[in-house]
Amino acid sequence: MQRQKRSMRIRLWRGLLASMGVMLLCALGCAKEPRASQKGVVVQTVEARVQTPPPTLFEVNRRLPPRHRVLKTAGKPGESLVVWRVYSRNGKETRRVKVREEVLEPPQPRIYEIGVHGHIASRGAVGRSAAFRTTKVLEMHASAYTPHRSGGGTGTGRTATGLPAGYGLVAVDPRVIPLGTILYIEGYGMAIAADTGRAIRGHKIDLCMATRRQALQFGRRKVRVHILRAAPAAPPPKPPDDAEDSPPDADDESP
Repeated sequence: MQRQKRSMRIRLWRGLLASMGVMLLCALGCAKEPRASQKGVVVQTVEARVQTPPPTLFEVNRRLPPRHRVLKTAGKPGESLVVWRVYSRNGKETRRVKVREEVLEPPQPRIYEIGVHGHIASRGAVGRSAAFRTTKVLEMHASAYTPHRSGGGTGTGRTATGLPAGYGLVAVDPRVIPLGTILYIEGYGMAIAADTGRAIRGHKIDLCMATRRQALQFGRRKVRVHILRAAPAAPPPKPPDDAEDSPPDADDESP
């Protein structure tokens, strides 16, 4: 009887030791696996060269007719080296985090010379500055009005900022474009956000025209609006070795 009890105790101890050994080996094996692998997440570091589009610069040329725009310098894209930390699961990318960005070659600005309408040529920042840089471009729904109600016009003759209405002073939603902002509106020219309107809400803009006929011809359309800020004039670009002399391109943006 005692021998049987001793034999049972030995078998129990052997089974217990074997179980502990299996558990220990499992723990050691699991510790070697990274936590990310347990979740099926793979982390990689990826480098990419990215082109930076050239900024747009507008230089006022008072010898040009209003609404005219002349391409002075085409500009050149820049190049940056961007390092990303990429997370993927089951072979599919789930998240990408930018680690750092290094500028390899700065972009050269695209420069336009533009004419300015006399009604705004000497007002505010337009009169004080000769160059403006685009900070943002908005796609907006544009309509047109005339400054006086006499002769079938739709305006009161004064703007919300107190300036006399006229070509180049436009109505905006101040929540989208603050009053006093300098704008360049493709197809219209340089302008100042100086007025508001009951129907001008969100991404809508109302352009003041000189005559009712111009307002009717303009109608309603989508326009690209450049939000501008004063900037120092860009230095003349260095011509490439194989550059050929050619006259600048010009385009008339009269509505």
